[in-house]
Amino acid sequence: MLRNYFVIAFRHFTKHKLFSAINILCLSIGITFSLIIGIYVLGQEGVNSNLRHADRQYYIKTAWKEKDMGSEIVALSPWAKAIKEEYPDLVANYYRFNPVTNVVSAGDKHFKEDIAICDTTLVSMYGFPLLYGDKGHAFTSNNSAVITEKFARKLFGTPDAIGKPLSIQTTVAGVTQEYVVSAVLKDIPYNTVTQLINDVYGVYVPTTGNRYYSMGDPAVGWDNVNEVSFIELKPDVTVKAVNAALDRLMKKYSSDFIWKNIHANVVPVKNYYLKDNNGAVNKMVTLLSTIALFILLMVIINYVNINIGTSTYRLKEIGLRKTFGSVKKQVVLQFLLEAMILTSIAAIVSLFFYQLLIPVFSKVLNATLKPVWMFGIKEYLQIAGLVLLIGLLAGIYPAFVLSSTNLIQAVKGKIDAAKGGLGLKRVLLLVQFSLAILVFICALNLSKQVRYIFNKDLGYNKEQVLVITAFPKQWDTAGVLKMEAIKQELLQVPQVQHVTLTFDVPEKTPFGRIILYPPGRTDKTKQVNLPITTADEDYAKTFGMHMKAGTFLSPANGDIVLNETAVKELGLTSENAVGQKIESPVGPITIGGVVGDYNFSSMQDKIGPVGFAHPKITKNYRYLAVKLNTTNLAKTLDDVKAHWRKMSPNAPFDYSFMDEKFEAIYRSELQLKTAADVATVLNLIIVLLGILGVVAFTLNKRMKEVAVRKVLGANSISIIMLFLKEYAWLIVIANVIAWPLAYIATEHLLQNFAYRIQQSIVPYLLVLAAVAALAFSLISVHCAKTAVANPVKSLRAE
Repeated sequence: MLRNYFVIAFRHFTKHKLFSAINILCLSIGITFSLIIGIYVLGQEGVNSNLRHADRQYYIKTAWKEKDMGSEIVALSPWAKAIKEEYPDLVANYYRFNPVTNVVSAGDKHFKEDIAICDTTLVSMYGFPLLYGDKGHAFTSNNSAVITEKFARKLFGTPDAIGKPLSIQTTVAGVTQEYVVSAVLKDIPYNTVTQLINDVYGVYVPTTGNRYYSMGDPAVGWDNVNEVSFIELKPDVTVKAVNAALDRLMKKYSSDFIWKNIHANVVPVKNYYLKDNNGAVNKMVTLLSTIALFILLMVIINYVNINIGTSTYRLKEIGLRKTFGSVKKQVVLQFLLEAMILTSIAAIVSLFFYQLLIPVFSKVLNATLKPVWMFGIKEYLQIAGLVLLIGLLAGIYPAFVLSSTNLIQAVKGKIDAAKGGLGLKRVLLLVQFSLAILVFICALNLSKQVRYIFNKDLGYNKEQVLVITAFPKQWDTAGVLKMEAIKQELLQVPQVQHVTLTFDVPEKTPFGRIILYPPGRTDKTKQVNLPITTADEDYAKTFGMHMKAGTFLSPANGDIVLNETAVKELGLTSENAVGQKIESPVGPITIGGVVGDYNFSSMQDKIGPVGFAHPKITKNYRYLAVKLNTTNLAKTLDDVKAHWRKMSPNAPFDYSFMDEKFEAIYRSELQLKTAADVATVLNLIIVLLGILGVVAFTLNKRMKEVAVRKVLGANSISIIMLFLKEYAWLIVIANVIAWPLAYIATEHLLQNFAYRIQQSIVPYLLVLAAVAALAFSLISVHCAKTAVANPVKSLRAE
């Protein structure tokens, strides 16, 4: 019997090749997109899940009493170690690191690398796999280094680097710390521990005995808030108990300012990646999953519409089968089996589509999608689940409608008016239209917001600004003088207009903080927690910023430059701020200038206060920003590189462009825009294929009516217009349904931005016109054949 079902199914598919191809194409589109999103979601949700005891791994964040008093991503330096030592019943292990970037050398090879100055518990706490070395004692001494497989190949040309020496430049004049490689880490997937803050750390060195900073080990000092800290809890220990213990330790050892202004905020590592940055990844996963569900729903509706809409030619088959003894269950099984076969074929086709589209979507989603040959049980279960779900949902309604057709009507080839009738097709098509219009409008509005971001006046000019990582990082007076000498050398390149030495560029809120007290304050609790960075006197010129008053860090005029927002928060104006002495915990500070407000971080945040101090005061820096004016960028880069090599021969020339950094800030928005564009195209394709099925059904039902109208004098145009009027109402109703939903969804998306577009009627009208034009074109083409057909054939007796 089962063999007979398969034979009938394949005869049906081969006899009606066009509709079989349409069904397989629709199903393949839906499964491919769902598979891509599914693999992406599994990958995102799997971040950190492979860490040893992942459910008990926690990250210590710092909750400040007031916003902008300090960074939340670092904790009190001794916190993690102290709670392990003083509360061993709560904490099983700890790991801290201080992230730096500097030059790592071996012989005549010099590379810029991200370095973690860390505790030696790195490997044992998380179970990271080693290629070489002892898992139990990855760090054999304070002068040992653990490096990644990738960096070992880059520095030594082989992953077997055990016993090989390397050196790391420090921020201290004349000090280069020597290490010996004691272990090589296997390259591991993205996780919060080894990729937090920087993309990946290639070198891990012990914090004990470290001489990177002039002040010594960064992991000591109860008033230092500068270590990224993790702890592993004992089984059944609560976060509440740990937070309370950390706060008690802080009050016991720290100064009054520290314990009065911060408290511990321990968060789970396992889902930190999803919830970090206000849940940005979680929102992306939710939105993409919703889009995938929409597309699957459209595909299922299409299958129902096409199979019922074109089912008239199968009714006689059903009638004959019933006449010869088939029961309803057997007919239902036949149609369900056909749906499952088509879905299975579509799933196989979708694997080819998926593999073909991996490079495109890996770039769009900024994630590595597994190739088909690397799929595991989880991925194949996902595919099997999709096939089963889509096959059942798509096939169950046509199966029951067609199997329930009256025997006499079936033998005549007529579907019951009450079952699978035109009303249902129109309702299903209405749902499709509404979903397509909803996604289309949201995609247009999202595109408009992204264009607004990239075209908005940021308060600075990001074009042709070359950002060079400033090496060597010698954070003292001699180091600053060395960088100023390099700066003067770069200015010898004709295409270089300005150069500035700085610690930050406009891509995020500066890490440094200083407290300022408003002039004439009566309440000592009133203060401005000012993010502050290092920049020299050419910063404003290099980035094209507008000075509102004073000069940018002229030594003769003052100690600090503030933006307009900072001046307002101090109760001053641009006109009276210059020359004012402002009290701070480190003594009086003179305002030397006021710079216009500019977007120094994402437009998701309002412009906040920010200040600048000169490198000669702070003695630190990270970048040389170079303003270019050239039409031959390649040659100019070569010239800049040559001058860099002349002044700093042992340091890598590591650079990027400011517009690239700006684009990276909005990577998630660009990803979502692209995904929405793809979803819009797929939805429209599926809707048009759905229209094809419904129109076919309608024409089958009304062929005699069309013939009678032609006999009575109607021309082809009037007949086509008859059908267009019916679908025009569907499109109008679909827009009435979709517009308010699209408005609400767009407003929800725009709430993430402090600076955003105002919605207008234009995108809504454009979508109405585009959908109507596409639908009417397809309907007209499909109806034309029936409209010009000979009416005699349609009026013949059955």
